[in-house]
Amino acid sequence: MVTQQPPKYRSLLAVLDALAELIDDGRLAVSTGWEDNEQAVRLHQPGEPKLGAYLFIYGQPPGRYGVELDFPEIADVATANVPLYQEDLSLDQLLRVLRTHFNLPGYA
Repeated sequence: MVTQQPPKYRSLLAVLDALAELIDDGRLAVSTGWEDNEQAVRLHQPGEPKLGAYLFIYGQPPGRYGVELDFPEIADVATANVPLYQEDLSLDQLLRVLRTHFNLPGYA
């Protein structure tokens, strides 16, 4: 479990819990700018804050998520071949998107 979690809705805490090992190991970071927003969180790769993902639950059905992906360079967007903005994702779908976006172990 992630230590000292910011105040978040339970569904966002589920995402942070699922990624806790990666966060604790320093392979993924939680952006401090979103600590006060209970319905959103931004993750980024340590050392590369422009490679990020903004996760949100507002406007989503219960238990579903939205995500907006950030890339360091505009050229990276074209080569990624994934939608930058997705909604109505299950937790498993969201985790796959994040693990692929950040090139993390687990889902591919």
